[in-house]
Amino acid sequence: MPIISESSVAQNTLNASSDDPLAVRRAVILAAGKGIRLKPLTADVPKCMVEIGGEPLLQRALRALASCGVAEVVIVIGYLGEVIRDRIGSRFAGLVIRYVEAPEFEKTNNIRSLWDARDYLDQDIMLLEADVVFDPAVIAALLMEPGSSAAVAPYHRAMSGTVVRRDGQERVTSFTLGADQEQPFDATDTFKTVNIYLLREELLHDQIIPRLRSEIEAGQVHKYYESIFRDCVADGSLSDLAAVDVSASRWYEIDDDRDLDVAQFRFLDRDAQFDRLQQLHGSYWRYGFTDHSYLYNMHFPPAEMLRIFQNDLREIVLNYPAAQTELAHLVADWTGANPGHLVVANGAAELIKVLGNQVARRLTIATPSFNEYEEVTAPDELNRFPLNPSTFELDIDAFAESAIRWRSDAAVVVTPNNPTAVSVPRGEVLRLARRLEDQDCRLIVDESFIDFSRAGAGGSVEEMVGAFPNLVVIKSMSKVFGIAGLRVGYLLSADRGFVEAVRRSLPIWNINGLAEEFLRTVGRYRSEFSESCDLTRATCRELYLDLLTLPGIEPVEPDANFVLCKLVVPSVTGPEIARRLYVEHDILVKDCVGKSMSEADRYLRIASRTSAENRRLVQALSLCCGHAKTTRRPED
Repeated sequence: MPIISESSVAQNTLNASSDDPLAVRRAVILAAGKGIRLKPLTADVPKCMVEIGGEPLLQRALRALASCGVAEVVIVIGYLGEVIRDRIGSRFAGLVIRYVEAPEFEKTNNIRSLWDARDYLDQDIMLLEADVVFDPAVIAALLMEPGSSAAVAPYHRAMSGTVVRRDGQERVTSFTLGADQEQPFDATDTFKTVNIYLLREELLHDQIIPRLRSEIEAGQVHKYYESIFRDCVADGSLSDLAAVDVSASRWYEIDDDRDLDVAQFRFLDRDAQFDRLQQLHGSYWRYGFTDHSYLYNMHFPPAEMLRIFQNDLREIVLNYPAAQTELAHLVADWTGANPGHLVVANGAAELIKVLGNQVARRLTIATPSFNEYEEVTAPDELNRFPLNPSTFELDIDAFAESAIRWRSDAAVVVTPNNPTAVSVPRGEVLRLARRLEDQDCRLIVDESFIDFSRAGAGGSVEEMVGAFPNLVVIKSMSKVFGIAGLRVGYLLSADRGFVEAVRRSLPIWNINGLAEEFLRTVGRYRSEFSESCDLTRATCRELYLDLLTLPGIEPVEPDANFVLCKLVVPSVTGPEIARRLYVEHDILVKDCVGKSMSEADRYLRIASRTSAENRRLVQALSLCCGHAKTTRRPED
């Protein structure tokens, strides 16, 4: 059975006729719970009346059921049931509404709520939990099955609750309730239940109702009703329950504020989702699209390293992390630098903020570049030195002259640069440091992407800070190690007074325990890190060569893990293509409108991911730019 698409269910089952032998005329919605994890939203309304996109969950569900031919809905109410009665009434969206009271809802689980509705289990029913938001196509997909069925979707790590496995005929072979999922739980080939079921009359009569009765009479009122499905499948009495993959449609189960945030996002239209993402600065993994915007190592850390974190998680969370002196020694263990020359921070962004606010007063920076450097400096103290737009290479002598004329006390060079991915040769960086030293101008070199460059770590000037008192190196470990969520970066300088000034600007505990654990552990994985950088370099090279094949797009040859592309077709702009990639292909890239560069709206910055994801990106970009799919690329 294939995945059900929105279009196929619309053509086949929406607005089902009463003459349809597969039609279901009745639905039972369990809506008795208190929704404690959603307080204070549920202080005055039941959970099912929490709104998604301005409409309560229950009303959304009722409209979906009505659109699929359901005529009668039985709602099991408990907590603030009178609110539901007042808002919904006896008829809603053409549906006849009936209510069943769950008198012991505060002391029992949903198995008892289903038992309370037993008088309405005498025909085919749709069974729903009231805390699920979904498209009507989810209901319609179940109605395509002649027998009983469960709506499911491939499991991913953000989900919780019951999961199932299914056989080659898409029939459920096992239920595993959340309480039975021992950690670590092997979620391979599992599907999360959506908590929407089509239960045919025969199954209800022969299995569900008798087993419900037995459980209630035995006092098992704290169970989930899915435990009955689990037992039926396990003993072979339910061998033909279809597991219908509804992942082509939108749905989400809402238990807490985190779930509510994701659901609100998913039920925006695609353009509104894109606009929302422009206001965020991360946590994208919750929303399910492919992120070609943020720049980090896709191939590190290894799974074995993450398992170490899992094993130590309790102690990491419960205890204070180390402070600056110890952290400097941990970074020194990796870099080989003098610990006294190091400042460890909550990502490079924290260091940039300190430099801009407390150290550098008049700043010269080669642009376009990482926006954080420009944004922490007052406009009248910032000297933007424009890179040559034909190559984006830095003219060291012209840059030095500009900084000197500006009387800068600091100059910034990012190599490889962001967004251009163009490097400045090591020798040129050192020549610039020497030139600026006599002018009392500190040279800040951001090497956050150096490990992805062709020169690799050998292109770094870190080892030369002792020879150049005005040389400062900044590095974001978050990017090169693929640990953006841990936020680790460092600053390196041989100027002890400068280092101490930066340290004094930071909180005593500016690094969390997980980041500290990473620093203590990463030294065991030097070869794996090196391999990950090699792979990152190779996949980005493939991406660049594939982008070269697209007419109307001029990619800049990268020396990092991303590619800057100029759109040379006048009819399209970077923001337009970025929006289309998301809306039509679920891919996010970065337009360069916010960058200090000529024709900024003509550029896209594309992060390299896996080879498969990169190929999909190129195909999508080709479609968005109106080009036919290209399969050939020039020889490397």
